[in-house]
Parts: sequence; C-alpha cells; structure tokens
Amino acid sequence: MPDVGSAIFGGCAGCAAVGRPGGLVVATVRFEAVTKRYGNVSAVRSLNLICPQGEMLALLGPSGCGKSSTLKMVAGIEAVTEGEIYFDDRPVSALTPGARDIAMVFEDYALYPHLSARDNIAFPLSVRGVPAKTAAERVASVIDLLGLGGMAGDTVRDLSGGAQQRISIGRALVRDPELILFDEPLSHLDGDQKVQLRAEIKRLQQTAHLTSILVTHDQSEAIAMADRVAVMNDGVLQQVATPAELYARPANEFVANFIGEPPMNLLSATVEGEEGAPVLVGAGWQAPLNGGTETEVLRALRSGERLTVGIRPEHVAIAPPGAGPSGFEARVAAVEPRGDSDILTLQLGTERVTAEVDGPSRWRSGERARVALPAEALHLFCGECGHNLRRAA
Repeated sequence: MPDVGSAIFGGCAGCAAVGRPGGLVVATVRFEAVTKRYGNVSAVRSLNLICPQGEMLALLGPSGCGKSSTLKMVAGIEAVTEGEIYFDDRPVSALTPGARDIAMVFEDYALYPHLSARDNIAFPLSVRGVPAKTAAERVASVIDLLGLGGMAGDTVRDLSGGAQQRISIGRALVRDPELILFDEPLSHLDGDQKVQLRAEIKRLQQTAHLTSILVTHDQSEAIAMADRVAVMNDGVLQQVATPAELYARPANEFVANFIGEPPMNLLSATVEGEEGAPVLVGAGWQAPLNGGTETEVLRALRSGERLTVGIRPEHVAIAPPGAGPSGFEARVAAVEPRGDSDILTLQLGTERVTAEVDGPSRWRSGERARVALPAEALHLFCGECGHNLRRAA
C-alpha cells in the first residue's frame, strides 16, 4: 500500500516527493486507488488516503474538486467505480449505506421541526427498536455531552441554527456509529455561530475519540477542526498533512495558494549566478539564495532555470526607502487595514506582492518602500510541474 501520510501525487521526473507517515497505525477508513467516474468525467482519480482511528480528517478543496463525491462513496450514496474503501480491514464498497454503521451530519440539519430536541436525538434509537430504558440513558448522555439540557424539551423550530446543528450532531452520536461524516456542517451559520460550533465539534471529537471525516471548502474550518487535512483539486489528492505542515511546507503551488489568508505570493523567476550561490531574478526584483536554502536544492539549480517563487505575506520585509542596502524599490499600490494588521499591495515592476505588517501602520498608497524577500522564507516551485523543491529535499 502506498505511503499516504503526506504524499504528493504526480509530477515531473525531475522532482522527488518525500512521504511523511503520520497518525495511528490502525485506520478506520482507508481508500485504495479509489476512482469515481460520472460517464466520461472523473470526479475522483486513484485516491489513496487514510483516516486513522479516532482522528478527524478534513477533505478540503474548491467546488468540483472531488471531496463531496469522496464522502458519498464512504457513505454508500455513490458507488465506487474502481478501487476499494475499507473500514479497518473490511471492504465496504459492496455494502448498502445501512450496513456500514455510519452517521451523517448535513449542512441543512435534516431535523423534524415539530419534535423536541430530545425526541429528535432519540429518533434513530426508536426506529431501531432500542429498549426504552437503554434509549433514555443514551439520549441523556448525549444531551449532557453537548450541553443541551436547557433546551432538551424545546421544539426544534424555535431554536437557533447553531442549536439545531448541535442537535443534529447529537442524533448522529446517539447511535454510537463507527464513523461520523460531516458534510459542510457550518455553511448555514453566521460568523459567531461558526466559531462556537466548530470549537464544540472539535471538543466533542477529541472527548469521544470519534473517527470522523469533514467535507468543507472553508480552510478556516478545516484548520480549526481537523487533525489532518487532505487538499484536493480536480479529483486528485494534492497533499494530506497537519494544518501546520500544510502552511509551512506546501507540497505544490496549488496547496501554497489555497492555504493561507492572504494567500502566498507566487512570482515567476529565473535562476542566475554561480552554482551553489544562485540569485533569483524576476520582473523588477531579485533575491539571493545563498544561506537560505538547503544545500541539495542549491546544487540542483541551474542558471537559466525557470521557477515559481513563493513567499507568505507576513514574511515579506518592508522598510522606508534607503533604510538598508539589501532589497529593491517598490511602490505601495494599496493599503487594507485589518485592525491588528495592515495588508499592503506592493508593485514590483510588472508584478504585485502582498505584504502583511503590524497595524495600524504608517504606510499609505503611493509611497515608495524598500522591499526584501528573505531567502529562508522562500518556497521554490518547479517551473515544469509546480512541486515544492525545498519540501522534497
């Protein structure tokens, strides 16, 4: 079975990707070469992925990336075209949804509005014929776990969206399933409710050691709630890693641009200078690499080679003109105040760079500035396939 702890899939012959195993050995959910096609359209392509026991795995990506199709295949709502899905070592692709012992939490709650919170939570047990005493004990335990005691007798239609989603989670938990699937569970909530409920879901998942898969297009939800995040694009798994690893060492240009707000700056550059001490030259800027990049990467670079250079906005160094000998001149094209920080748009020749500085700052549109791109903060992406060369070293 391929190592999928933090793997990159695809790429050119000149780029080597290093997998980083993570998580527990026993996997509750395992995808082996899973493909889903709708006619001639491949929604998911040869997916190899593990959700370890007791972890929350987030499937993250833009619309049409394959994350919802992946969740539906786990649930049994959609059939697997090729490959196999395992719960522990048990293949489940041929099983009906009812035989998979899973529960789902939907974005629209899917509750019975005329019933109380307690009766909604108890409903899955009543339809399964669970004895009344046992059912009452399990419902009481879930209500206590979710802090729903003060509203247990209230009719669902009279409750807020956040409370209704907590009830929906309680209804999933009360069955004691092997796996819980969260399908965009916070998309209908406002900002404050989202923050509160994602913290509640994370607390619950860790307290109960729930194995769960979350589908979301919102990176803030994935990063706040999941133990690991699987980033998908165009049906292909791009990288799976902890949120911190995704941010610090993105596997490729897509992940680098998708993770982070504001997103990573991506600039076209050409390698110039002597072997072992190259300089990156772009349109109106340059950055020496000596001392800031792994020796193996430096030795592999060749004069004239085309790269894409990435740098996070908070790592862009900006100072008044003439403040230092290093760097290059730029113009402040725009300033966006965000309270504790300011987001600056800098014009570097024909390219623009975003910088994040402590706010409120003194910078104003139209001013000149001295800008430097610290070598140790640069990500170097292969000009042919987009893989992160520094990560692969």
